[in-house]
Amino acid sequence: MKDERASSNLAESVAAALEQRKPWMLSSLAGMFNVTEKQAAQVLPEGMCAFASGGDFAGIWEALGEWEKATFIVQHEGHVFEVSGRIPAGSPGNGYCNLAAGEALGGHIRADLIADIAFLSLPFMGLESHSVQFFDGRGGVAFAVYAGREHHRILPSVRAAFFALRRKMTGV
Repeated sequence: MKDERASSNLAESVAAALEQRKPWMLSSLAGMFNVTEKQAAQVLPEGMCAFASGGDFAGIWEALGEWEKATFIVQHEGHVFEVSGRIPAGSPGNGYCNLAAGEALGGHIRADLIADIAFLSLPFMGLESHSVQFFDGRGGVAFAVYAGREHHRILPSVRAAFFALRRKMTGV
């Protein structure tokens, strides 16, 4: 009962904060209310967030590679790193999802450390924004993939792909 009340209060507080039309990100909401980014995502108003299991990583990553354009974002200790372009294919090996060479984004992802994946529709700086957020076991965002833009507008093909993938993976 106490957890339900706390969650309800957090949901009301987050909804009120979103009315302020600031450039909200999960990290800023989480910091404001002293919760994890996952907890902040879980109480967003209806329609803004839908969760899939971290076990769905491979299928989701593969689908992201079909998007015309995306922005991969990692936040670390106040720094924000962005790579825009195509999401490269990944193949399993030595405990990692090894990203294929040839795109701007490269490296190795520990897919087994991704506990949850959220499909997030949270406006940013007055602009429509859709992303796939990859959470670690502590409830923090390990990294995120944002729907690609041209001239500050989400590409129509990417918007359609985002919602199709969200429906497929979450039923919402």
